[in-house]
Amino acid sequence: MEVIAPARYLKVIAQNSTGQGHADTVLYQFFEHDHLQRVAADADLRRLKIFGKTYLKCAWFNAGESEERHLRIFSQNRSADGSPETVRLHFHEGSLITYKAAAHDLDNDGGLEVILSSDVDNDGRADRTDRRRVASLVREFLKLGF
Repeated sequence: MEVIAPARYLKVIAQNSTGQGHADTVLYQFFEHDHLQRVAADADLRRLKIFGKTYLKCAWFNAGESEERHLRIFSQNRSADGSPETVRLHFHEGSLITYKAAAHDLDNDGGLEVILSSDVDNDGRADRTDRRRVASLVREFLKLGF
């Protein structure tokens, strides 16, 4: 099965720059066709505050200033009506996708009827908490107009 790269996505990178064992920095990069368009500005950072707090709970971060571990989040609008039916989250380790999650709007009413996720918070269990984290990340992501 061929994997088609999304046209637009947000790349999220958490870093543990202090060595305290948890991420203390979150970077946001906006891509189009795998080309960096811009990094988040102050106005973006205000809009991404809740997203960042939820993402940090996923414990998917890098030691120091590395960018190997990151999230790529993007929406898909297969009906071409302008509203996304699916939002996908790909948790990367370098170029490899380590695990995935997705939210689906089955009836295209703006609600998320199906949340598919693995253990996105890395606590050893795939449970309701993981689905809530995915739903929160997706809601905040969609507020950015993707």
